[in-house]
Amino acid sequence: MMHDELFRPTIREEPGPGRPPWRPESILYPAFFGGPLAGGLLGVLNGRRLGLSAPQLAAIGAAACAAFGARLAVSASLDANSGVRLAGSVAGVLVWLVVIALQRRPFRSWSLRGGDPASLVGPGWLAFLGCGLLEVVVIVGLIR
Repeated sequence: MMHDELFRPTIREEPGPGRPPWRPESILYPAFFGGPLAGGLLGVLNGRRLGLSAPQLAAIGAAACAAFGARLAVSASLDANSGVRLAGSVAGVLVWLVVIALQRRPFRSWSLRGGDPASLVGPGWLAFLGCGLLEVVVIVGLIR
């Protein structure tokens, strides 16, 4: 019997059980406005919904931590508030790029099975407010 991946079906007939994932493209907005922690949190949660492996989830979390560390370093070196806000947006978008690279293909497979994505409006606002506030508190507490 052949166990080659070429002959294994990749798309099942119905979406799998569990909560439907969010569109990975939609995570851009909370990541841009909420920073790298918001993008990483939503990316990990969505990755779990898509059934990503533990190393892939760890890569998203590591990207969020590294981007937040870079944001702290930039915030420490800048005196202007606009540069700090811009650094947070850039760091969030960089985390989103990792999320989209890891989740685009699994989400496409999931959507081809007939699933409708969940709404990110509520979780996106919560991540934006909660993680954005956490980042501000850490930056003000450690640097300013």
